[in-house]
Amino acid sequence: MARWSRRAFIAAGVTLAGCAVPGRPPLGPIYATTRENGGQPPLVVIPGAFGSSLRDRRTGREIWPGTNPQLLVSNYRALELDIDPDTLEPLAGDVEAYDVFREGLGRDFYGRVLDMLHDAGGYARGRLGTPPPPGRRTYYAYLYDWRLDNVAAARGLAALIEGIRRDFGDPALRVDVLAHSNGGLLARYFARYGTVDLPPDGRFVPTQAGAPAIRRLLLVGTPNLGTMQPVLGNLRGEEIGLSRIPQEVVATCTGAPQLMPHPSIPWIADVHGRDLALPLFDIATWRGNHWSIFAERVAERTIAEHGGGAAGRRYLEVLRAFMAKHLERGRLFMESLSVPGGLGEIRPYVFGGDCELTLARVVAERIDGRLVPRERVKDIASPQPGVDYASIMFEPGDAVVTRSSLLGRRTLNVAAPRAGIESIDVAHSVFLCEEHRALTGNATFQNNLLNTLLSVDPD
Repeated sequence: MARWSRRAFIAAGVTLAGCAVPGRPPLGPIYATTRENGGQPPLVVIPGAFGSSLRDRRTGREIWPGTNPQLLVSNYRALELDIDPDTLEPLAGDVEAYDVFREGLGRDFYGRVLDMLHDAGGYARGRLGTPPPPGRRTYYAYLYDWRLDNVAAARGLAALIEGIRRDFGDPALRVDVLAHSNGGLLARYFARYGTVDLPPDGRFVPTQAGAPAIRRLLLVGTPNLGTMQPVLGNLRGEEIGLSRIPQEVVATCTGAPQLMPHPSIPWIADVHGRDLALPLFDIATWRGNHWSIFAERVAERTIAEHGGGAAGRRYLEVLRAFMAKHLERGRLFMESLSVPGGLGEIRPYVFGGDCELTLARVVAERIDGRLVPRERVKDIASPQPGVDYASIMFEPGDAVVTRSSLLGRRTLNVAAPRAGIESIDVAHSVFLCEEHRALTGNATFQNNLLNTLLSVDPD
């Protein structure tokens, strides 16, 4: 999941060439000898949320990210999904994911890592339907509409892998998967469950249906136990550039609840530092506290944007029912990835940052009878003496994903500390001093990435 800030979009980016740069390993010479390593499997690169460019397939008009000025100051209403009022399912219409978001406003997103794979790793980008020449290293970008459900995205990943197998003429071919942020969640779901949907009763049976298709799974900044970022997006809008995606637009994105903190994690405390134990995935929490599309100002704006009067009010009721349905689905999705995996579970390689203070929970104070969440210590209007709010609200991470979420380790309850419980068996982990968005462009990450990908498996 990408984190966007005014500072990040205003600051000028610096492009590193990858050679003769102080402190940057010379990846080309280091991995030149690996060019003779035959039999390297194809690589699938999966970007995170906001990482696939979206366009209208009929007109070719790009709706994300658009031009630099649009990215900086848009109202982002083009990202709003239509809703089927009968099924409460999103309607993407003619929008398609068509490319990787490489760079915006001078800031790198996935351009550097793709260039590095080509220049130092010897990978060429593959296209389905065009079998690569023998011996050539090939990577494929898995593009998906990140606004939509992760289970649907996992099915798309399954289809891509089957297409790669056809092009290589090998129905049992295994691929390597490099997945950033939300991309890691959908990849893990595919490995565990294949293309099977979430069970409504919550009885998860990980079959490892997709695991035989993956040789190595590399997760970069993946929020395995969720992140506060989509919670904030629903509470006050998702910050991008100098503006925000409005709450009512965020609420149409079914992928957002599937990134929220795991139900077992305390995500909100009171001004005394005590866990409020509010169920995040229960629509009653949002309705009862007048948050997101239940806030009066947001509701009025939503009604006005959708015809006003009776038509606008009908839409608002549909949107609220839609949010309720997909919050519950988000809970199921998070829980599906934390139940024991059993035999055949892939042990991922995990890369992430742990040098930035990262929001792990908000503090809510009661003002005029309502709970008001605070994401910054300085915004708490009535701090209590002796309460260390920074330690309650923040944990080490990459400014979006905490270290504990990256590792799939349940955080300590702020009221009654208990031992963490591991939910992922990690093969190897690498920690960097880097923010979430910039992880894939980090030179140390890229060095470790190539070392992992290009190592020859023992016989």
